[in-house]
Amino acid sequence: MKNLGYYNGKISLLEDLQIPATDRAFYFGDGVYDAVMCRNNIPYLLDLHIDRLYKNCSTLDINPPVDKKELKATICELVKKVDANEKFVYFHISRGSQIRDHAYENLKGNLFISITEREITDIKRKMKCILAKDIRYELCNIKTLNLLPSVLTAQMAKNSNSEEAIMYRSQDFVTEGSHSNVSILKNGTLITAPKDKYILPGVTRAHIIEIANKNGVPVEERRYSVNELFSADEIIISSSSKMARGVSEIDNIPVGGKDKKLLSLFNDTIYNNYLKATSLPLEGKVSAR
Repeated sequence: MKNLGYYNGKISLLEDLQIPATDRAFYFGDGVYDAVMCRNNIPYLLDLHIDRLYKNCSTLDINPPVDKKELKATICELVKKVDANEKFVYFHISRGSQIRDHAYENLKGNLFISITEREITDIKRKMKCILAKDIRYELCNIKTLNLLPSVLTAQMAKNSNSEEAIMYRSQDFVTEGSHSNVSILKNGTLITAPKDKYILPGVTRAHIIEIANKNGVPVEERRYSVNELFSADEIIISSSSKMARGVSEIDNIPVGGKDKKLLSLFNDTIYNNYLKATSLPLEGKVSAR
């Protein structure tokens, strides 16, 4: 198959998949989601992403239709049906289905999965970004389906021929990207926004902190200003699909370029971990590129 859509046990091409209009994801964006990259039919860090999904379900009182083990098994089976070496696996659980009403009943959640071909972009190529005011509500730590503010800022970036929008709050502190975490390097220290209600605690962000700790790089989890962003030695955009990429400019102003060694440490380690974890045995190995 060139792509795949799954909804509560039904499988088809995404463009043919039918989802009932009573699904609360349709009316309210009432659900949570996660996503992973997949190579050689091995979804990367799937357990960590599933754990985050179910934690978010619990926070929002959503009743998953399957347990973690069954979801993992389903995803691992479905990825084999799409004809590509590298794929993007998206999955969400909505609260369930009922006639439209803001208040909800004791519902069983709906499971949706999509699998599409997507190669990892050149992680060595730095990104062009824009700066955008963060207009999201104050529960950004939950990966919900309510993504309109992120959609708007991502489109702003696209319209500016940029790859990401870096968001900030009115108090002049940087939060994250429209669909990524943002960290900076300054004087050999990794600085990243704290795990509060203003950012999603990304899996790749956590790995960057782990790499820093293992290599003796000081880490500061704190708020940092827009001025600190522009004066940083390097800026790191991190997510499951972007890995850990540097930034070349923001709003057409050159940034970074002052600590290529540390940037390469995070960049190379994240990518090499991905290749290692998604490699087949030698007799069945497929080229990464």
